[in-house]
Amino acid sequence: MMDSLRNFLSGPAGILVILLLGLPFVFLGTGSLGTGFTGSFGSINGEDVTETDVALASSSAVQRFQSIYGEDFDFNLLDEDFKNQSIKQELILQKVLLAEARSLGFINESTRNETKKEIVQSPIFQIEGIFDEGVYEAQVNSNGFTKEGYIDVMTDFTASDLYRGSLNTVSFVTEKELKTLAELFEKSSDLNFIKINFTGLEDAITNTSSELLDYYNENEILFYSDEKRSFEYITLLQSDYADSVQVPSDYLANSYNQYLTNFENSAQIRISHIMIEKINYDSREDALSSIKNIQNLLIEGNEFSSIAKDYSEDIVTKDIGGDLEYFEKDIFPPQFDEALTNLELNEISDIVELDETFHILKVTEKTFQEPMAEDEIKENLINELIETESFALMQDDLNEIENLILENSSIYDIAEVLNKKINSTDLYSTITYEFDLTDPEIRDYLFSSEANIGEPYAIELSDRVIIMSVDMIKEPELQNYDSVEDEVNKKLSNLKAIEKVRLLSDELNLIENLDDKQKFIDTYTYVTRESFVGVKRYSSLMPREILTEVFNSKSGSEITVTASNGDKYIIDITKFNPPDDSEIEDILNEYTSFSENVLMTKMSQIINEDVFDKARVNLSNLAL
Repeated sequence: MMDSLRNFLSGPAGILVILLLGLPFVFLGTGSLGTGFTGSFGSINGEDVTETDVALASSSAVQRFQSIYGEDFDFNLLDEDFKNQSIKQELILQKVLLAEARSLGFINESTRNETKKEIVQSPIFQIEGIFDEGVYEAQVNSNGFTKEGYIDVMTDFTASDLYRGSLNTVSFVTEKELKTLAELFEKSSDLNFIKINFTGLEDAITNTSSELLDYYNENEILFYSDEKRSFEYITLLQSDYADSVQVPSDYLANSYNQYLTNFENSAQIRISHIMIEKINYDSREDALSSIKNIQNLLIEGNEFSSIAKDYSEDIVTKDIGGDLEYFEKDIFPPQFDEALTNLELNEISDIVELDETFHILKVTEKTFQEPMAEDEIKENLINELIETESFALMQDDLNEIENLILENSSIYDIAEVLNKKINSTDLYSTITYEFDLTDPEIRDYLFSSEANIGEPYAIELSDRVIIMSVDMIKEPELQNYDSVEDEVNKKLSNLKAIEKVRLLSDELNLIENLDDKQKFIDTYTYVTRESFVGVKRYSSLMPREILTEVFNSKSGSEITVTASNGDKYIIDITKFNPPDDSEIEDILNEYTSFSENVLMTKMSQIINEDVFDKARVNLSNLAL
């Protein structure tokens, strides 16, 4: 399996929460889905593989690469085999984790309720910060789900994430391991070294006019100007469409009434519970007896959260005192709603019986707010409508533009259809590019090989569309000597300095007598001898790359290293000094979190290997 995906489990624990709410709305965007992704796909560890699973794995692969390389990373530019293997690995990981989670009972009423809470609290399904059933249904239906089917899929993700998290929470590090790590990083070195300062040497070089002219003539390719391009463009602003938006006569009244209805249902109470699972007992009566004993403890005055920690059989909430966060009618069973009716703050319910469990509930918090003023709500509703509809109108024009481009229309034809003005830019090179809009897609297209003169190209940005067309390409040309004389001088000096540093280094390494070596050093202002005592690995006294070589070498050795800025170091490593015990004790706590992160990474790699080792892949009709 590819090393680049070995860290699947080492990322932040919340990554599946992001996927939980975001994946279904992006997975259809990947070009990997098209051939070989239909029909019956077989199974992995007994879990059926559906088209939805492949789509989710595909989107997960895309997002994982984007989390590493940035949001602009284009997954579809990767080699087809590499893409397919990435998706297959995601599929295997998801299904193996799901199978393990299912076998351990992580897919239950609790995880389903947790999933519903995440859905209700997601901004994707809200209007004015309140969950909207219509928005939810429209969103999931548009992506091929029923409302219940979406909850089923997302419940699987929740259970898998719960199982993954339980595997990846080991953070125990012994004091001996901490000390070993601290000793490694806190040791210091005593150094004697000679430094050849590259910039000082370069500044001391004087080039004659004939040398400069000869270098210019012999290296003309270095002194060509950059290619320059200009373009014409049309801008469509979303704000320009606002005046065209019409508000339906009954829109504000209906929407405001819906807001009031939603608001009345949004008064929140926070609850905790203690749960007993019937399956854990020989009979319903035994389970009921257990919850009654707990009820008696509460009646006697025992603190609810402590009883929950000791007796609750809900593994998700028992360690946090049974906290279920805020009650939502759409999430919790109706029996909870009935039991909570008329309960005041800190009051405890009677025993609540569900099909598989018994519960005792407690109201831990009540939150009531006044609704927003009608004028404010209606203003927000109008603004939202204008925002949505103006964007839709701009999209209509964009669709027409794309059709015109496919028909080989010019930018002038498009401007006439849109009744828009054509603007033009100065000539830009890749270095001097300074267009008003900084979006990289504009620059990338302008200087791409696909950009041909006179061919329009549409770019959709957040609040606007740019239709651009290259109108001039100025090819590179040799710049005259007078205009680039300073650049010629700099390049020639740099070339001479590189060679001079090499020669000086070789001469110094050949001189064995220390007095002769010192006389040689004293001849040049840019060559110095210095000694450092107690230099640590991350000291600012020397460049990082130099210290890395030092601490990768042995005591008593002599090394010659070039820094990234061209300085040359000839270093005699006198000795390494381990930190004393008192110093270790003072800084030991600083290494605790660092060592835990190192351990977590190692654990993740081990778990990841185990996941793939356990995979029983039986994919019969998947072209990956």
